[in-house]
Amino acid sequence: MFSNTPGKTTSKLSTADAKVKFDFMLGHNSDGIFYIQGKHGIVLSNTRATGAIIRPNGTLQLPLQNAGKAVGLWQTLEVTFSDAPYGGSLIIEKVTLNNVVIHQGYVIPTTGVNEGPLAFENKSGTVAVRNVQYLKYNKEKPLKLTDLTYEMYETFDWNQQFARKSTTPNDKGTTSTLTKDFGAGYNRFLLIFRGNVDVEKDGSYSLIADYAGKVSVKVDGKEVIPTESGETYRRPRAAYLDLKKGKHPIEIRYNKVWWRAELGLFAAGPEIRAYPLHAETSLPSPQAVGEIAITPQNNVELIRSFVMFDGKKRTHAISVGTPAGTHYTFDLDQGTPLYAWRGDFADVTEMFHERGEPQLLKPKGVKTTFSGKTTIAALTNANESLPDTLDDYKDFIFKGYALDAEGLPTYKYQYKGAEVTQKLVPSADGGITTTISATGGNNLYARLGEAKSITEITKGFYLLESTDANNSYIRLDAKLKPVVRNTKAGQEIIIPLAGSLSFTTLW
Repeated sequence: MFSNTPGKTTSKLSTADAKVKFDFMLGHNSDGIFYIQGKHGIVLSNTRATGAIIRPNGTLQLPLQNAGKAVGLWQTLEVTFSDAPYGGSLIIEKVTLNNVVIHQGYVIPTTGVNEGPLAFENKSGTVAVRNVQYLKYNKEKPLKLTDLTYEMYETFDWNQQFARKSTTPNDKGTTSTLTKDFGAGYNRFLLIFRGNVDVEKDGSYSLIADYAGKVSVKVDGKEVIPTESGETYRRPRAAYLDLKKGKHPIEIRYNKVWWRAELGLFAAGPEIRAYPLHAETSLPSPQAVGEIAITPQNNVELIRSFVMFDGKKRTHAISVGTPAGTHYTFDLDQGTPLYAWRGDFADVTEMFHERGEPQLLKPKGVKTTFSGKTTIAALTNANESLPDTLDDYKDFIFKGYALDAEGLPTYKYQYKGAEVTQKLVPSADGGITTTISATGGNNLYARLGEAKSITEITKGFYLLESTDANNSYIRLDAKLKPVVRNTKAGQEIIIPLAGSLSFTTLW
């Protein structure tokens, strides 16, 4: 849907309880609104705060942070909402803009029936919307556990793999509910439940186990949630099943280990919110872990950590946070940026909570993702492909970094007879300006960016588009002559490196 004139479009769908996701793009000075149930608005704008919720009195509930992107880039909004079971309210459970959570648990008092259509309105400028997806929930609970029996065995500790101390159960019987409480008073135990899953109608369903310890689930004699080699603390595991109407035998095995006993099993479906099949007391609320965050105030923050990139852990990364609110993560081994983002800086909970084993830093703002491939390479000719990585022990050797007066680092490398430096600095318009310099060496090239497609909008200004809405711009001196060429992954923009060059990435 594309509109450059004021107007409104409304869906035939009417719902009180749904998850909605869509992409949108804004032109210069554009202002639009997405309506839940036809009347509760969320702002889509670059003249007001994108993602703000319009209160019933017309004022704005501002987002937790500005997660909007630059003019002309596709953005993604996802919102989950529901009709409160009592009190006459609409609950906006969660709003995510460009993968950044900007609202949670916002309640709007209402009168009458909380049901209505989805709608988009263009107030001014140009607004485009695409890929509208929705998941409408109903209040059905078509799966339940019946005919349950249980056996409880005291077990040894981890040194004997939590094996049973006896082949005779310490306790057994029938039960109307799934609960961990049959093991009360035992430090370690095994619970085995057998019974049926009673299915009201044919359908595709999921069973979700949430627990502390070890769990396995069998349905119709097939292990749908397998026994684990280790133990898990509150990381849910799911099985997806096609079930016919009727009763299906189920077996649930639960081992309590060193954590307190916690056992839960949920059922869900394509239009069914996950609901519990266990007793309320069987799965206490998980222990809250306060977020450990770092926010630059007056000085630049430099953090060495691991980061996840393209599904793999990068182990020689540095993240730089600035008081200007523009930040980045840089791979020191390959001399290349991994992420840049605006807004809040870093979540370092997994670096410092308890043992901090993952050692992972997570960006908190709206980010752009770079290729993660080495930025600089020597080519025998302009048609040769740039390598994805360089040997950081033999060819591309990191020589440290120096800090300027503001605390921003300049990275130093030796590469094939050249002395190379790179520096990334926040730009005045919210982007990142990269300056690369090289003295010595021959036939050096710099990779400025990579995407599914690269289009020159105006002289020196390029749009990089990817299939996952990770779109950005590159701006450089119009006198420079970079080359856009095809690669196996799409296209890349490269330029000979002789002396020094600068370019800015915007998103």
